[in-house]
Amino acid sequence: MDNIALFFHNIFIYWHGLFMAAAILLAVITALIFSVAVQNQRARYLLDTMLLALPLGLLLARILYCANNYGEEYFTLGSMFRLSEGGYALYGGIFGALLAAWILQLCRKPGYDMWIACDSMAVGGSLGIVLGKMASYFSCDNIGIEITDPKFQFFPVCVYNEDGGEWVLAVFTLEAIFEAIIFILLCVMFLRNSNEKIGMRGRHSDIALLFLLLHGAAQGIFDSMHMDALKLPGNGFIRIQQILGAICLAVTMGVFVFRSIKKNGCKLYHILCSVTTLGMIGLAAYMALDRISNTNWFHHHTIMFFSMLVAAVVGVVMYTTTLDAAQD
Repeated sequence: MDNIALFFHNIFIYWHGLFMAAAILLAVITALIFSVAVQNQRARYLLDTMLLALPLGLLLARILYCANNYGEEYFTLGSMFRLSEGGYALYGGIFGALLAAWILQLCRKPGYDMWIACDSMAVGGSLGIVLGKMASYFSCDNIGIEITDPKFQFFPVCVYNEDGGEWVLAVFTLEAIFEAIIFILLCVMFLRNSNEKIGMRGRHSDIALLFLLLHGAAQGIFDSMHMDALKLPGNGFIRIQQILGAICLAVTMGVFVFRSIKKNGCKLYHILCSVTTLGMIGLAAYMALDRISNTNWFHHHTIMFFSMLVAAVVGVVMYTTTLDAAQD
């Protein structure tokens, strides 16, 4: 697939770039809709956050990407700031949005609540990621192992890698599907939390934390499938975004356990859920390391998938124990 969409003399516009720009626009519009129409918040508050979050997220995503390439021949300090060269880490954008909201919170803007903004950005961001992942169809990144069986050599299961002359697993398609599921779950939780007469009442920050939990679980699975994943400098196999996903999963689970204990008192299920989550993260980590010396790719990733799935489900269940019953 030709990645060039338009060109004029020496100026080229790539399909990957168009998809990423459309993904950012979609995320912004969706976040605004949820903030204004559902939360009844002033659009100015979220726009202020996004105006700061976009450059911060872009810069942090680029820095995180380049930091993983430290020591490579092509890496220089100046390359961190040459944004047009491409190469970004998604978690840099997520942390940039959180940092922007925190900075504005420090500015003490009247009526501003950083977690209200983060909840809306989490919903919009999850939908933007769905479209952004599909940009990999044109650039052929976020790809997996070679698929030699002709029965599976078709899109969306596989994509043809012209550089290697082979059909490879389209991991980005799987990521887009699971991110779409995350978006739907966040929408359901968001609407229930925003309606005083329906379901259970949560608090600001719930949706942002759920996004970090669910996205962290998904990242723990799929980043291990990437043949072109970002790895820690000097080791060649530890994937930085997989580690960040596990950290986000564990931290958000810890927040939900703390809130649940504060609301309900310490119960046996708090201990069981905490141990189960840490155990599933540990099992997934062991599978990720063991697959380096083991060729049974499908076996290892199947176990990793169910480990992260269990951890995500336990996290959502723990979240529900922090909710208050709706008032009549």
